[in-house]
Amino acid sequence: MSIAVRSSDSPRSSGSESPFGAGLRLTEDRLDIAEAVLAGAWRTLRAAGFGEAEVQALFDQIADRPEDLARRLRKMANAA
Repeated sequence: MSIAVRSSDSPRSSGSESPFGAGLRLTEDRLDIAEAVLAGAWRTLRAAGFGEAEVQALFDQIADRPEDLARRLRKMANAA
């Protein structure tokens, strides 16, 4: 299984709700960038030896707790 990246002709709203901020909406361009980054993360984890099921479980875990991920990402960004 791999990440399904939407094709440019698939229907999509003008913005998508973001789990990282109440009411925050992503434009289509920014959503495309985010999807490309996630696809790259998927490929990187697979290349690092993670099994497909492990990567899917990791993405599922992140999706279940987006506020935890957002907090960790802000912490890493502020430390840099």
